Amino acid sequence: MSEDDKIGYANPPRSTRWQKGQSGNPKGRPRSQSEIVRDAAKILIQPVEARGPDGRTIRLEAIEAAYLALCRKGLKGHKPSLLEAIRIMMDVGPAVAAIEDEQKNKRREIVERLERMGVPISKDPELRK
Repeated sequence: MSEDDKIGYANPPRSTRWQKGQSGNPKGRPRSQSEIVRDAAKILIQPVEARGPDGRTIRLEAIEAAYLALCRKGLKGHKPSLLEAIRIMMDVGPAVAAIEDEQKNKRREIVERLERMGVPISKDPELRK
């Protein structure tokens, strides 16, 4: 028996050793939570077609279509769906209001800068919001 054929502790049989180029971890590292969330976000922003209230087909992001379906199911009498839609609205509502306020403040600042520069601004109240 030669040195290479010795079998025992730290010397597995040649037939069970790793083959050249064979990975010790064939499935690879498991995906991290952030990659899963990123992939879900990519899926949820994909455009989908949905039926509007008048029956016409409209294009929405997948997350909007899912929320619309949840609301419709809740309005048909499915209480858990209605409660979940309200909970989502309560969570998202303040964030949406904050974004709208920020946009209004930016618009107002721009109008004020233009007025200080002497640029004539329309008296339209929509511009001043």
